[in-house]
Amino acid sequence: MFKLAYAPYKTWTTIPSLGIRMHARTWLAHEDELHRVPVILIHGLALSSRYMVPLGRRLASMGHDVMAPDLPGFGRSPAPKMSKWPAGPDVREQSNHLLAWMDANGIHKAVLCGNSVGVQIAVEIAARFPDRVERLILIAPTPDPAYRTPARQYARLVLNMPFESPSINPLMHMEYLSNGLPRMVQQLRRTVHDPIENRLSHVQAPTLVVRGQYDKTLTQQWAEEFTSLLPNGKLVVVDGAAHNAHYTAAPLMSQLIHRFIGGRFDTQATHMSNEVVVPGMDQGRDPLAPVKLLSPRMHGLLDYASAGLCLALAGVSHWGPRTRQLFAIAGLSTATYSLMTNYEYGLVRKLPMTVHLNIDTCSGLKLLLAAATLLRGEPVGGRWAVAAQGTFNLLAVAATRVPMGPARLVPMQNLHLSAPADYHPLADYQSTHSQ
Repeated sequence: MFKLAYAPYKTWTTIPSLGIRMHARTWLAHEDELHRVPVILIHGLALSSRYMVPLGRRLASMGHDVMAPDLPGFGRSPAPKMSKWPAGPDVREQSNHLLAWMDANGIHKAVLCGNSVGVQIAVEIAARFPDRVERLILIAPTPDPAYRTPARQYARLVLNMPFESPSINPLMHMEYLSNGLPRMVQQLRRTVHDPIENRLSHVQAPTLVVRGQYDKTLTQQWAEEFTSLLPNGKLVVVDGAAHNAHYTAAPLMSQLIHRFIGGRFDTQATHMSNEVVVPGMDQGRDPLAPVKLLSPRMHGLLDYASAGLCLALAGVSHWGPRTRQLFAIAGLSTATYSLMTNYEYGLVRKLPMTVHLNIDTCSGLKLLLAAATLLRGEPVGGRWAVAAQGTFNLLAVAATRVPMGPARLVPMQNLHLSAPADYHPLADYQSTHSQ
């Protein structure tokens, strides 16, 4: 008997056709085996199942069997033996890898939930093998036609970073480094030109497309066009989220996916504009997340207090000139971006809270670095004060909860387009598995 735990159960599956064992993080809500159609979480470019953990835990707590594999060559799964270094796969290869893993686990049908490049893999499988897919959840579909070059696509990924939760950015960079930058670059080059729109009309499964409000990789125009090409698609926009809504807004996304799997949106009216399907959620109320004591309102009060303190410390005469200058810059910059932040004590309210927290994080790290390097030779008291301010910034970021949502349903008008004449859904997979 497998006892449900909020930590994932790590499994290894031998894939004879690939000559490797694939790693997966698994949450089973039922005894011994999968009693219902599982939810399979598919990671994005050069990542692994690690950043799927927040969503997987919450879906499991709602009674879903959840599996998040590391696709071959990423995370803990080695690359297929026949691959040549750096083995950055294309969409068709990764879809075949995932199908082989499903076959090895005896999974005939699943709910596929992909993020970014994981969306391309999920759509590929749904178009080629409709009977293998119960439902689709497509979070931040790529590639947007406006950015179909490696340089443009990577630039948009960088632009997303300030709008993401501060904790996901170091996690993603660790993944890129551990999986290998050459592999990441090759995968980017081989997936960025994918004409995903040519396959959408072949997707028969009910499909939920999710876009974060601040996603810089996926424009609202492309999200709407993408969804309109699906025979049975619905588009939801999550306020406050960006490209990785499943991580940044995991409590809301789990509710959204749970309701979609349960058929709550199947007859949902789509003529209403900005119809709220999941209300906004305060992540401080999430029992599966670390306790976060600071609301945005309290964080705002601390921002102004911190700015005032820094400006006051800039006038301490017996500290060195660099120390005083550093405190003056920290105080003025904190006051400036606090006035611009979209929270209760903001004046302009144009800066999302996630951007504010990322600036706080960078500021804290810079102050700690300056205390250890730039301020050498100046009075010790000032250096310790700078280090304390940097530590305070980081602790405040870690303790602040960021409400996400609501999730809004965007009205769509479905278009039914024919596939290209040279599109053969089954060809590659059949030829691969007949060898």
